[in-house]
Amino acid sequence: MTARINHVAVIVGAVVYFVWGAIWYTLFGKLWDVLTGVTTTAPTTYVISFVIGFPLAYTIAYVLRGSRDPGGWQGGATLGAILGIGVWAANLLEIDAYAMHPLGLWAIDGGYGVIGMAIVGGIIGGWRRRI
Repeated sequence: MTARINHVAVIVGAVVYFVWGAIWYTLFGKLWDVLTGVTTTAPTTYVISFVIGFPLAYTIAYVLRGSRDPGGWQGGATLGAILGIGVWAANLLEIDAYAMHPLGLWAIDGGYGVIGMAIVGGIIGGWRRRI
């Protein structure tokens, strides 16, 4: 029997993902600005960034719910990292290669996604409802 999705864990995961982005890009923001040439960010960018955490967290929760033994927070974090590397970072590398962006930009954006998805997976995996 598959577990149900814990919607509270998903919401918390999505919010934490947004906060993680603020921390990550505070650390790497100046380098990111140099690599992209972007000097200002529109307010709608932050709204999009916040909203995108929800489908991301629900996707991780959906994949975890089908697992017989998700392995608690460690299993969730592992799944998040695997999805982050195999989907997020791999796809981003292809896009950045075609756009001829510097590899450092891929490392910053890819690292954000991989680590962020591992964090979200850990939250959702560790906060599963008992059925």
